[in-house]
Amino acid sequence: MDPILGLSPPALAFMAAVVFVSAFMRGYSGFGYPVLVVAAGAFVTNPLALIPVAVLGDLVLCLQHGRAAWPDIHWPTVWRLTLGALIGLLPGLWILPHIDEATARIAISGMVLLASLVMLRGWVLPPGAGRGATLGMGVVSGLAAPAGVAGPPAVMVAAALGLAPLVFRATLLAYFVLLDSMTFVQFGLAGKIDAPVLIATAASVPFVVLGSWWGARQAIGADPARFRRITIGVLIAMAAIGMVRALI
Repeated sequence: MDPILGLSPPALAFMAAVVFVSAFMRGYSGFGYPVLVVAAGAFVTNPLALIPVAVLGDLVLCLQHGRAAWPDIHWPTVWRLTLGALIGLLPGLWILPHIDEATARIAISGMVLLASLVMLRGWVLPPGAGRGATLGMGVVSGLAAPAGVAGPPAVMVAAALGLAPLVFRATLLAYFVLLDSMTFVQFGLAGKIDAPVLIATAASVPFVVLGSWWGARQAIGADPARFRRITIGVLIAMAAIGMVRALI
């Protein structure tokens, strides 16, 4: 990571480990990289400073796995999520600068915890509700994107639609490519993509690529029930830790 972020050597080593583990989980589960980086990074720095780095790193991950996922993408879900995200993204960018560090930690952790608990209960959409729910969760995802927690709303609705595992992973990957690209443009227009962010992102790329590659290999042939428990468990743990950190 970038020393301009004001991190000490031990904190830099901690963030390198966080990036690697988060990329591993992203490669394994198909989601979670920005959430984990921002939630765990809150232990050593202001999580708001990590958001652009996490979004750019997630875009690298999406491009890394995009070709293999292409045949399994469920495009109607991708387009509905993206349309909703377009509606929510601009208000989200306006809200972000007005949030202090402690509030950001609580909001991020609370959203992740809520999404994880809903997923754990196996929530399934009733027949006919998928289109509207997908569009609505896209709006929520867009609102949350500038805070680095766009993933949980999209993951919730994708899980509730009952998509097959490969389709689930591929559809989320395609959506995150579009969402991360839109968020990157909006961050650029807002002046949030500067030299420190680009340097930190470049420094994280080797850990991102290696961790994601290893996670994707471990996901091959993984038991679906175990796969789900592990990914949700990690999100719950990070959300709980982040909330405790914000309150002490």
